[in-house]
Amino acid sequence: MLLVDVWEEHLDEAVFRWEQWERALVAPDATLSETAEREERLLGNLEGLAEREALDAVVRPAFDSEEAARISVATHALLSQGVVDEVVSRLRGAEVESRAAMRRALEVSEVTRVSTAVESLLKTGDLDLQAHVLEVLAFRQSASPEVLGRYLLHDEPRARIAALGGARPLPEELARKVLPALLDSAHPGIRLAAMEAGLTAGLRMGWEACIKEARKAEASSPEAMMLLALGGGEEDTDFLVGLAKEDALRAEALWALGFSGRLAAMEVCARLLHVPRVARLAGEAFSAMTGLELEGPYALLEGEEPEESDDPEAELTVRPEDDLPWPNVSAVRGWWEEARSRFVKGQRYLLGKPFSGAVLLEALETSSMRRRHVLARELSIRTKGQHVIPTRAFTARQREALSRARGARLVLGSGPLVSTLR
Repeated sequence: MLLVDVWEEHLDEAVFRWEQWERALVAPDATLSETAEREERLLGNLEGLAEREALDAVVRPAFDSEEAARISVATHALLSQGVVDEVVSRLRGAEVESRAAMRRALEVSEVTRVSTAVESLLKTGDLDLQAHVLEVLAFRQSASPEVLGRYLLHDEPRARIAALGGARPLPEELARKVLPALLDSAHPGIRLAAMEAGLTAGLRMGWEACIKEARKAEASSPEAMMLLALGGGEEDTDFLVGLAKEDALRAEALWALGFSGRLAAMEVCARLLHVPRVARLAGEAFSAMTGLELEGPYALLEGEEPEESDDPEAELTVRPEDDLPWPNVSAVRGWWEEARSRFVKGQRYLLGKPFSGAVLLEALETSSMRRRHVLARELSIRTKGQHVIPTRAFTARQREALSRARGARLVLGSGPLVSTLR
């Protein structure tokens, strides 16, 4: 009975820490090192369930829960004990809501046999199940080109998106054959995935679709805006600066501009630091480009904040940037007056340094977790899929991927992405 109490405690703690870890992976105020510390505590609790006797006592009963994190932890525990076939069977028979939780554990599991085991489920006629399997295989970067090719025109949109994401890069002949229809899809998620696949394959059609999507009147896609910022030049930055002047698209434009690294983007962020609704977002973007840490004299003390805007929705909407400090507007602008001459038009910057492969990898090591997802996408695009950092995997796997990329001594141009496309 004593052991059961210990296992139950490990299970409850693992559930709590799994949720903490998932939040840290997308947090604007957590780094890779800080996330690794939280993860270490989670892994300790998961290890506490790594006993065969614990499976019947506490792990299998956890599948009756409606709590997603509990199901993820139970799935991970079974996988760690090598009970892969049981997990596959449970995934096949699970309710739709439970499948996502099980999929998450399958994605991050270090058990090598997972990919071949779940791939067998692609033979079923269950479209939802097939989509989950494709997402697992894409995340683990373990799907064969043949499998991915079959699903690029699948009836289930999630399967198409997963297949596009898992194929890094698409062979040029196949890309030119399938991408035009996907870029013209009525489904926005498919269009975005096709754009990114086209850019990773080095094809101009992906960029042209990105520009079209970003410049749609009054319906500009935030994701397309972000890709435009990553790969565009001064003209594209100026377009996004124009959007940042409009209330309706200001927040989305500022998020994108933070990845552009252009002088015009820094200027507009500095100008908008006094606008309460976007002040912290502007500060985050300004910091990422210029390298100025918003701490000490450059941030308001905890508990201090400017007067909020009259937006009645402001207090009802939880935004990621709400966890960031408020910028000290006068101090930041004072710094900018002195530092501005170091930044020149026509050059792209990251962390206050001219953009390069080494600086991009440094940013992937030190930037906030939520920004790293975008930075990793740029690395994948600019290396044509040769270096993929799994920013939602356990941190050890992320560090391994970063180490491989550093070992490759990447030489990445800082010019507009379009100049590299064909």
